[in-house]
Amino acid sequence: MTLGTVSLIVLALAFVASARLSVQASDGLPRYVDEYDVPTPSSAPLALTVDRNGIVWFTESNASKLARFDPATDTFREYAVPGVGDMWGITIDNQGNIWLTQYSLKGSISPGGSIEPGGNGRLIRFNPTTGNFTVVDVSTPGGFPFRVTTDAAGRIWFTELLGNQIGFYDPATGQLQMYPVPTPFAGPADLTFDSHGMLWFTEAYNESIAKFDPGTGTFDEYHFYSLDPNQYVGSPVGISVTEDGIVWVADHGGNWVVEFNSTSQHVTLYPTHFPPPEVYPISLVNDLLVDPQGKVWFTEHGGNSIGYLDPRTHKMVEFAIPTGPISTALWLAQAPNGDLWFTEWSANKIGVVHANLPVPLDLSSSENQLSLPVNGEATLSLVLSSSQEFMWSGTFDYSWPSYNQGDVNVTFTPQNTSLSGEASSQTAATITISQHVLPGNYVLGLGFDAGAVRVWTMVQSDVSASQTPFSIYAMNNLWLPVGLIAVIFLGVIAFTRRSRGLRRGKRGVQSTMLI
Repeated sequence: MTLGTVSLIVLALAFVASARLSVQASDGLPRYVDEYDVPTPSSAPLALTVDRNGIVWFTESNASKLARFDPATDTFREYAVPGVGDMWGITIDNQGNIWLTQYSLKGSISPGGSIEPGGNGRLIRFNPTTGNFTVVDVSTPGGFPFRVTTDAAGRIWFTELLGNQIGFYDPATGQLQMYPVPTPFAGPADLTFDSHGMLWFTEAYNESIAKFDPGTGTFDEYHFYSLDPNQYVGSPVGISVTEDGIVWVADHGGNWVVEFNSTSQHVTLYPTHFPPPEVYPISLVNDLLVDPQGKVWFTEHGGNSIGYLDPRTHKMVEFAIPTGPISTALWLAQAPNGDLWFTEWSANKIGVVHANLPVPLDLSSSENQLSLPVNGEATLSLVLSSSQEFMWSGTFDYSWPSYNQGDVNVTFTPQNTSLSGEASSQTAATITISQHVLPGNYVLGLGFDAGAVRVWTMVQSDVSASQTPFSIYAMNNLWLPVGLIAVIFLGVIAFTRRSRGLRRGKRGVQSTMLI
Protein backbone atom coordinates (compact mmCIF):
# COMPACT_ATOMS: atom_id res chain seq x y z
CA MET A 1 0.00 0.00 0.00
CA THR A 2 1.59 3.27 -1.13
CA LEU A 3 1.20 6.86 0.00
CA GLY A 4 -1.45 7.66 -2.57
CA THR A 5 -3.75 4.66 -2.35
CA VAL A 6 -5.33 5.60 0.97
CA SER A 7 -6.35 9.11 -0.06
CA LEU A 8 -9.99 8.83 -1.07
CA ILE A 9 -10.94 6.78 1.98
CA VAL A 10 -9.14 9.16 4.32
CA LEU A 11 -10.88 12.25 2.96
CA ALA A 12 -14.26 10.59 3.11
CA LEU A 13 -13.83 9.65 6.74
CA ALA A 14 -12.13 12.75 8.15
CA PHE A 15 -14.09 15.50 9.84
CA VAL A 16 -13.23 18.56 11.93
CA ALA A 17 -13.93 18.88 15.66
CA SER A 18 -13.21 21.74 18.08
CA ALA A 19 -9.74 23.25 18.50
CA ARG A 20 -8.55 22.22 21.95
CA LEU A 21 -10.51 19.18 23.04
CA SER A 22 -9.86 17.56 26.37
CA VAL A 23 -9.02 13.86 26.41
CA GLN A 24 -11.01 12.77 29.46
CA ALA A 25 -12.11 9.20 28.76
CA SER A 26 -11.29 8.26 32.35
CA ASP A 27 -12.05 10.48 35.36
CA GLY A 28 -9.31 12.85 36.47
CA LEU A 29 -6.79 12.04 33.72
CA PRO A 30 -4.43 14.78 32.52
CA ARG A 31 -5.02 16.23 29.09
CA TYR A 32 -2.27 14.47 27.17
CA VAL A 33 -3.11 15.96 23.75
CA ASP A 34 -3.88 19.57 22.78
CA GLU A 35 -4.94 20.73 19.32
CA TYR A 36 -4.86 24.16 17.64
CA ASP A 37 -6.83 25.32 14.61
CA VAL A 38 -4.67 26.71 11.79
CA PRO A 39 -5.86 30.26 10.87
CA THR A 40 -6.15 29.67 7.11
CA PRO A 41 -9.09 27.35 6.31
CA SER A 42 -8.34 24.09 4.46
CA SER A 43 -4.62 24.88 4.45
CA ALA A 44 -3.52 21.22 4.71
CA PRO A 45 -0.73 21.47 7.33
CA LEU A 46 1.87 18.87 6.44
CA ALA A 47 5.62 18.91 7.23
CA LEU A 48 6.79 20.38 10.54
CA THR A 49 9.84 20.98 12.69
CA VAL A 50 10.62 22.73 15.99
CA ASP A 51 13.49 25.18 16.45
CA ARG A 52 15.82 25.54 19.46
CA ASN A 53 13.47 28.09 21.05
CA GLY A 54 10.48 25.75 20.92
CA ILE A 55 8.82 27.55 17.97
CA VAL A 56 6.86 25.19 15.73
CA TRP A 57 7.31 25.67 11.98
CA PHE A 58 5.08 23.87 9.48
CA THR A 59 3.99 23.96 5.85
CA GLU A 60 0.47 24.70 4.58
CA SER A 61 0.40 22.86 1.26
CA ASN A 62 -3.02 23.95 -0.01
CA ALA A 63 -2.38 27.59 0.94
CA SER A 64 1.27 27.83 -0.22
CA LYS A 65 2.27 29.18 3.16
CA LEU A 66 4.91 28.60 5.82
CA ALA A 67 3.50 28.96 9.33
CA ARG A 68 5.06 29.74 12.69
CA PHE A 69 3.39 28.83 16.01
CA ASP A 70 4.56 30.02 19.41
CA PRO A 71 3.33 27.67 22.19
CA ALA A 72 4.16 30.26 24.84
CA THR A 73 1.55 32.70 23.47
CA ASP A 74 -0.65 30.34 21.40
CA THR A 75 -0.16 32.60 18.38
CA PHE A 76 0.32 31.89 14.68
CA ARG A 77 2.11 33.81 11.99
CA GLU A 78 1.93 32.84 8.30
CA TYR A 79 4.26 33.67 5.40
CA ALA A 80 3.34 33.36 1.69
CA VAL A 81 5.72 30.93 -0.01
CA PRO A 82 6.84 31.62 -3.61
CA GLY A 83 5.19 29.28 -6.09
CA VAL A 84 2.38 26.78 -5.69
CA GLY A 85 2.67 23.15 -4.69
CA ASP A 86 2.76 20.55 -1.96
CA MET A 87 5.50 20.85 0.63
CA TRP A 88 6.34 17.50 2.25
CA GLY A 89 9.75 18.34 3.72
CA ILE A 90 11.05 20.86 6.23
CA THR A 91 14.28 21.25 8.22
CA ILE A 92 16.39 23.92 9.95
CA ASP A 93 20.06 24.52 9.13
CA ASN A 94 22.86 25.60 11.48
CA GLN A 95 22.14 29.29 10.84
CA GLY A 96 18.46 28.95 11.77
CA ASN A 97 17.18 29.10 8.19
CA ILE A 98 14.06 27.06 7.37
CA TRP A 99 14.34 24.81 4.29
CA LEU A 100 11.33 23.37 2.44
CA THR A 101 10.74 21.02 -0.44
CA GLN A 102 8.06 21.99 -2.96
CA TYR A 103 6.40 20.05 -5.79
CA SER A 104 4.27 22.03 -8.22
CA LEU A 105 1.60 19.36 -8.68
CA LYS A 106 -0.38 17.39 -6.15
CA GLY A 107 1.83 14.91 -4.35
CA SER A 108 -0.13 14.74 -1.14
CA ILE A 109 -3.37 13.05 -0.23
CA SER A 110 -5.30 14.64 -3.05
CA PRO A 111 -9.04 14.14 -3.71
CA GLY A 112 -8.11 11.92 -6.65
CA GLY A 113 -6.14 9.68 -4.34
CA SER A 114 -2.96 9.65 -6.40
CA ILE A 115 0.36 11.41 -6.86
CA GLU A 116 0.41 13.51 -10.02
CA PRO A 117 3.58 13.01 -12.12
CA GLY A 118 5.34 15.62 -14.23
CA GLY A 119 5.55 18.53 -11.78
CA ASN A 120 8.50 20.80 -11.08
CA GLY A 121 10.53 20.50 -7.88
CA ARG A 122 12.24 23.15 -5.79
CA LEU A 123 14.10 23.73 -2.54
CA ILE A 124 13.07 26.90 -0.71
CA ARG A 125 15.04 28.69 2.01
CA PHE A 126 13.36 31.07 4.46
CA ASN A 127 15.34 33.48 6.64
CA PRO A 128 13.30 34.14 9.83
CA THR A 129 15.30 37.29 10.57
CA THR A 130 14.71 39.05 7.25
CA GLY A 131 11.52 37.26 6.19
CA ASN A 132 13.04 36.60 2.76
CA PHE A 133 12.68 33.46 0.63
CA THR A 134 15.30 31.99 -1.73
CA VAL A 135 14.34 29.43 -4.38
CA VAL A 136 16.59 26.63 -5.71
CA ASP A 137 15.19 24.81 -8.74
CA VAL A 138 15.71 21.03 -8.89
CA SER A 139 16.07 20.09 -12.53
CA THR A 140 14.75 16.50 -12.43
CA PRO A 141 11.53 16.46 -14.52
CA GLY A 142 8.71 15.22 -12.26
CA GLY A 143 11.22 14.25 -9.56
CA PHE A 144 9.01 15.28 -6.60
CA PRO A 145 11.44 16.47 -3.88
CA PHE A 146 10.01 14.86 -0.78
CA ARG A 147 11.79 14.85 2.61
CA VAL A 148 14.81 16.94 3.59
CA THR A 149 17.55 17.09 6.24
CA THR A 150 20.97 18.68 6.83
CA ASP A 151 24.44 17.26 7.37
CA ALA A 152 27.30 18.43 9.60
CA ALA A 153 28.75 20.50 6.75
CA GLY A 154 25.52 22.47 6.28
CA ARG A 155 24.50 20.77 3.04
CA ILE A 156 20.77 20.24 2.43
CA TRP A 157 19.99 16.61 1.57
CA PHE A 158 16.67 15.50 0.09
CA THR A 159 14.93 12.57 -1.57
CA GLU A 160 13.04 12.47 -4.86
CA LEU A 161 10.05 10.18 -4.46
CA LEU A 162 9.30 9.94 -8.20
CA GLY A 163 12.72 10.90 -9.55
CA ASN A 164 14.24 7.90 -7.74
CA GLN A 165 17.23 9.93 -6.57
CA ILE A 166 18.77 11.38 -3.47
CA GLY A 167 20.81 14.56 -3.60
CA PHE A 168 22.16 17.59 -1.81
CA TYR A 169 22.41 21.32 -2.27
CA ASP A 170 25.39 23.18 -0.81
CA PRO A 171 24.37 26.77 0.07
CA ALA A 172 28.02 27.79 0.42
CA THR A 173 28.98 26.85 -3.15
CA GLY A 174 25.65 26.58 -4.96
CA GLN A 175 26.44 22.96 -5.91
CA LEU A 176 23.48 20.68 -6.60
CA GLN A 177 24.47 17.00 -6.74
CA MET A 178 22.16 14.05 -7.46
CA TYR A 179 22.68 10.28 -6.99
CA PRO A 180 20.35 7.76 -8.73
CA VAL A 181 19.09 4.99 -6.44
CA PRO A 182 20.20 1.54 -7.73
CA THR A 183 16.73 -0.07 -7.75
CA PRO A 184 14.35 1.47 -10.33
CA PHE A 185 11.11 3.01 -9.02
CA ALA A 186 12.23 2.48 -5.41
CA GLY A 187 10.45 5.60 -4.14
CA PRO A 188 13.04 7.23 -1.82
CA ALA A 189 11.01 8.78 1.01
CA ASP A 190 12.29 9.85 4.44
CA LEU A 191 16.00 10.18 5.29
CA THR A 192 18.34 10.64 8.27
CA PHE A 193 22.04 10.52 9.13
CA ASP A 194 23.55 8.07 11.61
CA SER A 195 26.37 8.86 14.06
CA HIS A 196 28.98 7.77 11.47
CA GLY A 197 27.80 10.17 8.77
CA MET A 198 26.00 7.51 6.72
CA LEU A 199 22.72 8.58 5.13
CA TRP A 200 19.82 6.15 5.66
CA PHE A 201 16.59 6.45 3.71
CA THR A 202 13.42 4.45 3.10
CA GLU A 203 12.32 3.07 -0.27
CA ALA A 204 8.54 3.30 -0.01
CA TYR A 205 7.83 1.48 -3.29
CA ASN A 206 10.52 -1.18 -2.90
CA GLU A 207 9.72 -2.52 0.61
CA SER A 208 13.30 -1.64 1.53
CA ILE A 209 15.65 0.74 3.29
CA ALA A 210 19.04 1.88 2.02
CA LYS A 211 22.32 3.27 3.32
CA PHE A 212 24.34 5.78 1.32
CA ASP A 213 27.98 6.66 1.95
CA PRO A 214 28.51 10.32 0.96
CA GLY A 215 32.28 9.79 0.93
CA THR A 216 32.29 7.01 -1.66
CA GLY A 217 28.92 7.58 -3.33
CA THR A 218 27.95 3.91 -2.77
CA PHE A 219 24.61 2.39 -1.78
CA ASP A 220 23.62 -0.65 0.28
CA GLU A 221 19.97 -1.70 0.00
CA TYR A 222 18.14 -3.98 2.45
CA HIS A 223 14.97 -5.64 1.22
CA PHE A 224 12.87 -6.65 4.22
CA TYR A 225 11.15 -9.64 2.60
CA SER A 226 14.50 -11.07 1.52
CA LEU A 227 15.85 -10.69 5.06
CA ASP A 228 12.82 -12.36 6.70
CA PRO A 229 9.66 -13.32 4.75
CA ASN A 230 7.70 -13.46 8.03
CA GLN A 231 8.38 -9.78 8.77
CA TYR A 232 6.52 -8.08 5.94
CA VAL A 233 7.03 -4.32 5.48
CA GLY A 234 4.74 -2.92 2.80
CA SER A 235 5.62 0.78 2.49
CA PRO A 236 8.47 2.04 4.70
CA VAL A 237 8.37 5.82 5.15
CA GLY A 238 9.61 7.41 8.40
CA ILE A 239 13.12 6.45 9.56
CA SER A 240 15.43 7.10 12.53
CA VAL A 241 18.79 5.57 13.54
CA THR A 242 20.16 5.18 17.08
CA GLU A 243 23.82 5.46 18.04
CA ASP A 244 24.12 1.68 18.44
CA GLY A 245 23.05 1.06 14.84
CA ILE A 246 19.39 0.20 15.31
CA VAL A 247 17.31 1.52 12.42
CA TRP A 248 13.67 2.25 13.25
CA VAL A 249 11.16 2.42 10.40
CA ALA A 250 7.49 3.39 10.17
CA ASP A 251 5.51 1.15 7.82
CA HIS A 252 2.81 3.23 6.14
CA GLY A 253 1.60 0.08 4.44
CA GLY A 254 1.10 -1.78 7.72
CA ASN A 255 0.14 -1.80 11.35
CA TRP A 256 3.56 -1.82 12.94
CA VAL A 257 6.85 -0.18 13.85
CA VAL A 258 9.93 -1.90 12.40
CA GLU A 259 13.22 -2.54 14.19
CA PHE A 260 16.20 -3.33 11.95
CA ASN A 261 19.52 -4.29 13.49
CA SER A 262 22.07 -3.05 10.95
CA THR A 263 24.74 -5.38 12.34
CA SER A 264 22.85 -8.68 12.49
CA GLN A 265 20.26 -7.59 9.86
CA HIS A 266 17.54 -8.98 12.11
CA VAL A 267 14.04 -7.57 11.57
CA THR A 268 11.34 -7.26 14.24
CA LEU A 269 7.81 -5.86 13.86
CA TYR A 270 6.04 -4.28 16.85
CA PRO A 271 2.28 -4.08 16.19
CA THR A 272 0.12 -1.09 17.11
CA HIS A 273 -3.63 -1.22 17.76
CA PHE A 274 -6.02 -2.16 14.96
CA PRO A 275 -8.42 0.75 14.27
CA PRO A 276 -12.17 0.06 14.16
CA PRO A 277 -12.84 -1.74 10.85
CA GLU A 278 -15.42 0.86 9.83
CA VAL A 279 -12.71 3.56 10.04
CA TYR A 280 -9.66 1.84 8.52
CA PRO A 281 -8.34 -1.74 8.66
CA ILE A 282 -4.75 -0.88 9.71
CA SER A 283 -3.05 1.96 11.57
CA LEU A 284 -0.71 3.15 8.76
CA VAL A 285 2.30 4.18 10.82
CA ASN A 286 3.88 7.03 8.83
CA ASP A 287 6.60 8.90 10.75
CA LEU A 288 8.81 8.24 13.77
CA LEU A 289 11.69 9.58 15.81
CA VAL A 290 13.78 8.37 18.76
CA ASP A 291 13.86 10.73 21.75
CA PRO A 292 16.85 11.20 24.11
CA GLN A 293 15.45 8.52 26.46
CA GLY A 294 15.39 5.96 23.65
CA LYS A 295 11.61 5.93 23.21
CA VAL A 296 10.46 5.48 19.61
CA TRP A 297 7.64 7.97 18.90
CA PHE A 298 5.39 7.51 15.87
CA THR A 299 2.27 8.79 14.11
CA GLU A 300 -0.65 6.56 13.15
CA HIS A 301 -2.37 7.89 10.05
CA GLY A 302 -5.20 5.33 10.00
CA GLY A 303 -5.11 4.68 13.76
CA ASN A 304 -5.51 8.41 14.54
CA SER A 305 -3.04 8.25 17.41
CA ILE A 306 0.44 9.29 18.49
CA GLY A 307 2.37 6.59 20.32
CA TYR A 308 5.71 5.50 21.61
CA LEU A 309 7.49 2.17 22.04
CA ASP A 310 10.06 1.75 24.81
CA PRO A 311 12.48 -0.95 23.54
CA ARG A 312 14.03 -1.31 27.00
CA THR A 313 10.79 -2.35 28.70
CA HIS A 314 8.94 -3.71 25.64
CA LYS A 315 6.02 -1.46 26.56
CA MET A 316 3.98 0.74 24.23
CA VAL A 317 1.65 3.67 24.92
CA GLU A 318 -0.74 5.23 22.40
CA PHE A 319 -2.48 8.60 22.82
CA ALA A 320 -5.76 9.03 20.94
CA ILE A 321 -6.08 12.22 18.88
CA PRO A 322 -9.32 13.94 19.94
CA THR A 323 -10.33 14.96 16.40
CA GLY A 324 -11.39 11.95 14.40
CA PRO A 325 -12.12 9.44 13.12
CA ILE A 326 -9.06 10.25 10.95
CA SER A 327 -7.41 13.65 11.29
CA THR A 328 -4.55 12.51 9.00
CA ALA A 329 -1.62 12.84 11.37
CA LEU A 330 1.43 12.17 9.18
CA TRP A 331 4.57 13.90 10.50
CA LEU A 332 5.90 14.76 13.95
CA ALA A 333 8.77 16.64 15.59
CA GLN A 334 10.06 16.96 19.15
CA ALA A 335 10.45 20.24 21.01
CA PRO A 336 13.34 21.01 23.40
CA ASN A 337 10.99 20.47 26.38
CA GLY A 338 10.16 16.95 25.14
CA ASP A 339 6.70 17.68 23.73
CA LEU A 340 5.78 15.89 20.49
CA TRP A 341 4.19 18.10 17.84
CA PHE A 342 2.29 16.80 14.81
CA THR A 343 0.19 18.10 11.92
CA GLU A 344 -3.36 17.05 11.06
CA TRP A 345 -3.66 17.34 7.29
CA SER A 346 -7.41 16.84 6.86
CA ALA A 347 -8.48 18.44 10.17
CA ASN A 348 -6.50 21.67 9.47
CA LYS A 349 -4.85 21.57 12.90
CA ILE A 350 -1.57 21.06 14.62
CA GLY A 351 -1.40 19.04 17.81
CA VAL A 352 0.93 18.27 20.67
CA VAL A 353 1.43 15.35 23.04
CA HIS A 354 2.70 16.50 26.42
CA ALA A 355 5.33 13.84 26.91
CA ASN A 356 6.25 15.04 30.41
CA LEU A 357 2.84 14.04 31.77
CA PRO A 358 3.13 10.57 33.35
CA VAL A 359 0.82 7.72 32.38
CA PRO A 360 0.06 6.08 35.75
CA LEU A 361 -1.28 2.92 34.15
CA ASP A 362 0.78 -0.17 33.44
CA LEU A 363 0.14 -3.59 31.96
CA SER A 364 2.54 -6.47 32.63
CA SER A 365 2.58 -10.10 31.58
CA SER A 366 3.55 -13.23 33.49
CA GLU A 367 5.50 -14.32 30.39
CA ASN A 368 7.78 -12.16 28.26
CA GLN A 369 8.48 -14.99 25.83
CA LEU A 370 6.17 -17.67 24.48
CA SER A 371 6.83 -20.87 22.54
CA LEU A 372 3.78 -21.95 20.59
CA PRO A 373 3.22 -24.55 17.88
CA VAL A 374 1.11 -23.65 14.88
CA ASN A 375 -2.53 -24.34 15.76
CA GLY A 376 -1.47 -24.37 19.42
CA GLU A 377 -2.65 -22.57 22.53
CA ALA A 378 -1.17 -20.96 25.64
CA THR A 379 -2.49 -19.02 28.63
CA LEU A 380 -0.72 -16.31 30.57
CA SER A 381 -1.65 -13.83 33.27
CA LEU A 382 -1.87 -10.05 32.84
CA VAL A 383 -1.69 -7.55 35.70
CA LEU A 384 -3.19 -4.09 35.14
CA SER A 385 -2.12 -1.56 37.76
CA SER A 386 -2.67 2.13 38.52
CA SER A 387 -0.18 4.15 40.54
CA GLN A 388 -2.26 7.30 41.10
CA GLU A 389 -5.75 8.32 42.20
CA PHE A 390 -7.44 8.04 38.81
CA MET A 391 -10.51 6.19 37.62
CA TRP A 392 -9.73 3.80 34.76
CA SER A 393 -12.24 1.86 32.73
CA GLY A 394 -11.63 0.01 29.49
CA THR A 395 -11.23 -3.12 27.41
CA PHE A 396 -8.40 -5.54 26.85
CA ASP A 397 -7.14 -5.89 23.29
CA TYR A 398 -4.43 -7.62 21.28
CA SER A 399 -2.48 -7.05 18.09
CA TRP A 400 -0.30 -9.15 15.81
CA PRO A 401 2.06 -8.15 12.94
CA SER A 402 -0.20 -9.42 10.18
CA TYR A 403 -2.89 -8.04 7.89
CA ASN A 404 -5.12 -10.92 8.94
CA GLN A 405 -6.33 -10.51 12.51
CA GLY A 406 -7.51 -14.12 12.39
CA ASP A 407 -3.91 -15.38 12.44
CA VAL A 408 -4.05 -15.10 16.22
CA ASN A 409 -6.94 -15.06 18.64
CA VAL A 410 -6.70 -13.92 22.26
CA THR A 411 -9.53 -14.40 24.75
CA PHE A 412 -9.42 -12.27 27.90
CA THR A 413 -11.11 -13.27 31.15
CA PRO A 414 -12.49 -10.77 32.03
CA GLN A 415 -12.63 -8.71 28.81
CA ASN A 416 -13.52 -5.41 30.54
CA THR A 417 -12.31 -4.02 33.83
CA SER A 418 -12.17 -0.88 35.97
CA LEU A 419 -9.64 0.47 38.45
CA SER A 420 -10.18 3.11 41.10
CA GLY A 421 -7.15 4.82 42.61
CA GLU A 422 -3.97 2.92 43.41
CA ALA A 423 -5.09 -0.60 42.60
CA SER A 424 -4.44 -3.59 40.36
CA SER A 425 -6.41 -6.36 38.72
CA GLN A 426 -5.52 -9.67 37.11
CA THR A 427 -6.73 -11.03 33.79
CA ALA A 428 -6.14 -14.34 32.03
CA ALA A 429 -5.21 -14.20 28.33
CA THR A 430 -5.62 -17.37 26.26
CA ILE A 431 -3.68 -17.21 22.99
CA THR A 432 -4.45 -19.41 20.00
CA ILE A 433 -2.20 -19.51 16.92
CA SER A 434 -3.94 -20.23 13.61
CA GLN A 435 -2.85 -23.12 11.42
CA HIS A 436 -2.13 -20.56 8.67
CA VAL A 437 0.69 -18.85 10.59
CA LEU A 438 4.15 -19.67 9.28
CA PRO A 439 6.75 -20.79 11.83
CA GLY A 440 8.99 -17.96 12.97
CA ASN A 441 9.57 -15.25 15.55
CA TYR A 442 6.85 -12.67 16.13
CA VAL A 443 5.82 -10.02 18.66
CA LEU A 444 2.36 -10.26 20.20
CA GLY A 445 0.89 -7.05 21.59
CA LEU A 446 -1.40 -7.37 24.62
CA GLY A 447 -3.07 -4.11 25.56
CA PHE A 448 -5.66 -2.22 27.57
CA ASP A 449 -7.69 0.53 25.89
CA ALA A 450 -8.74 3.23 28.36
CA GLY A 451 -9.96 5.63 25.68
CA ALA A 452 -7.56 8.54 26.14
CA VAL A 453 -4.60 6.17 26.28
CA ARG A 454 -3.81 2.58 25.41
CA VAL A 455 -1.09 0.70 27.27
CA TRP A 456 0.61 -2.38 25.84
CA THR A 457 3.09 -5.06 26.78
CA MET A 458 4.96 -6.81 23.98
CA VAL A 459 5.48 -10.58 24.20
CA GLN A 460 8.12 -12.29 22.09
CA SER A 461 6.46 -15.31 20.43
CA ASP A 462 8.33 -18.22 18.87
CA VAL A 463 5.93 -20.12 16.61
CA SER A 464 7.08 -23.61 15.65
CA ALA A 465 5.74 -26.18 13.19
CA SER A 466 2.64 -27.97 14.40
CA GLN A 467 3.20 -31.26 16.21
CA THR A 468 0.88 -34.19 15.57
CA PRO A 469 -0.04 -36.61 18.42
CA PHE A 470 2.26 -39.20 16.84
CA SER A 471 5.24 -36.77 16.77
CA ILE A 472 4.64 -35.82 20.40
CA TYR A 473 4.54 -39.56 21.36
CA ALA A 474 7.75 -40.15 19.40
CA MET A 475 9.55 -37.33 21.18
CA ASN A 476 8.54 -38.77 24.54
CA ASN A 477 9.58 -42.29 23.50
CA LEU A 478 12.98 -41.98 21.84
CA TRP A 479 13.22 -45.76 21.22
CA LEU A 480 10.38 -45.43 18.69
CA PRO A 481 12.20 -43.47 15.95
CA VAL A 482 15.31 -45.65 16.43
CA GLY A 483 13.21 -48.78 16.02
CA LEU A 484 11.49 -47.37 12.93
CA ILE A 485 14.84 -46.62 11.32
CA ALA A 486 16.01 -50.20 12.02
CA VAL A 487 12.81 -51.68 10.53
CA ILE A 488 13.16 -49.51 7.41
CA PHE A 489 16.83 -50.48 7.03
CA LEU A 490 16.07 -54.22 7.30
CA GLY A 491 13.20 -53.84 4.86
CA VAL A 492 15.47 -52.21 2.28
CA ILE A 493 18.00 -55.05 2.63
CA ALA A 494 15.30 -57.71 2.18
CA PHE A 495 13.82 -55.95 -0.83
CA THR A 496 17.25 -55.61 -2.45
CA ARG A 497 18.05 -59.31 -2.02
CA ARG A 498 14.69 -60.39 -3.41
CA SER A 499 15.08 -58.09 -6.44
CA ARG A 500 18.51 -59.57 -7.20
CA GLY A 501 17.14 -63.13 -6.99
CA LEU A 502 14.33 -62.32 -9.39
CA ARG A 503 16.74 -60.78 -11.90
CA ARG A 504 18.98 -63.91 -11.78
CA GLY A 505 15.97 -66.15 -12.36
CA LYS A 506 14.87 -64.18 -15.40
CA ARG A 507 18.33 -64.38 -16.96
CA GLY A 508 18.29 -68.18 -16.51
CA VAL A 509 14.91 -68.51 -18.30
CA GLN A 510 16.08 -66.31 -21.19
CA SER A 511 19.27 -68.44 -21.65
CA THR A 512 17.22 -71.66 -21.88
CA MET A 513 14.93 -70.20 -24.57
CA LEU A 514 17.89 -69.08 -26.73
CA ILE A 515 19.46 -72.52 -26.65
